Amino acid sequence: MTEHELFTAKQWLEIKNIRNSLLRETDWTQVNDHPFSDQESLLIKDYRAALRNIPQEFNSPESVVWPQKPDVLKAS
Repeated sequence: MTEHELFTAKQWLEIKNIRNSLLRETDWTQVNDHPFSDQESLLIKDYRAALRNIPQEFNSPESVVWPQKPDVLKAS
């Protein structure tokens, strides 16, 4: 593995760690007694899906665009 490949692998690992942390922050929203409306739940579901799909959606770590956290979660 070249130095560049190692650097890229390290960047992907860091991105996945951040992604996993953001998912963990919103895990509580997936329980049955969450306080969100159907529309808010859909926004949260879409946000979480976008986070999970980051490794598949982007070709390089430099091209990653983080999804915007829904407003309903910003106050949480």
